[in-house]
Amino acid sequence: MKSKFFIYVLPLILGVVATILMLNAPQPQKGAASKPVAVEPPAAVPVVLSEQPDEGQETTKEEAEKDSETEQAETAEETEETTEEGIDEPVEIDTLRSAFVTKAKTISQNELWLEFIARDDALLRCVKAVDSIAAGDIPIEPLDFLKPKTPFSASLNALGLLVVTVEAIARYQDAMDALRSIDMQAATNLYNEIEPALDAIFHELGYGEKETFRAKLTEACTVILETPVMKGEGGLVHVAANLYKYSNPQLEELLPVQKLLIRLGEKNREEIRSRVTEFSKQLKLYAE
Repeated sequence: MKSKFFIYVLPLILGVVATILMLNAPQPQKGAASKPVAVEPPAAVPVVLSEQPDEGQETTKEEAEKDSETEQAETAEETEETTEEGIDEPVEIDTLRSAFVTKAKTISQNELWLEFIARDDALLRCVKAVDSIAAGDIPIEPLDFLKPKTPFSASLNALGLLVVTVEAIARYQDAMDALRSIDMQAATNLYNEIEPALDAIFHELGYGEKETFRAKLTEACTVILETPVMKGEGGLVHVAANLYKYSNPQLEELLPVQKLLIRLGEKNREEIRSRVTEFSKQLKLYAE
């Protein structure tokens, strides 16, 4: 795997915050989309029949037309009142997007986090990153600004095994500091508030109206949590310049983002797993 594919840890943060960002809503089954809520239509306005005139009374044409207009006006007024009472106001998605930048500052004052949320397309990048992780891919395009300045490196350990170097792992320090700085309860509250905006962006990417970003976030968290737990670092094989693969076939067959997680070092990957577990519980992503 080429080195430029190795260093995107913020997708894991975004998987945490939805992911970041970003949940206490109905509990979907693992990896399944939430069921749409059935909404009852407004009650039908009853039609009021005018009384028949007494026998022998005659109603002029002008009087009949006047009565008809009065009934229509009253019916329209009742319908409008019923509609206003039975239907919620639509959510202002643009308002939620604007509020995100201000309110996201409440979950962390970390420099990298503040740099990310200041971007005009921060929410779009977040949704794309979570979408990529759910597919097992490394979100290179939405998190291009995290490209490392130094290349990946490996060296022989005391047992003669080729493993990732301490220096290579240290390149993730800023991203890990950002992850540690996140207030998970504040992140949960923020996600619940802006979830309609995340869903709107999710649908703009081409997903159906019955599909939800919450379900996609659940899939992304699942990919992270299903990464094998292992002690130490996996042995590598040098294939070509800046290109390595795992000597263990089982590790090499993992999804790209799972292999990235392993390359972060044992301490970092276990901390990421712990934070993702905590966040998914607070958001109730999985049924008990």
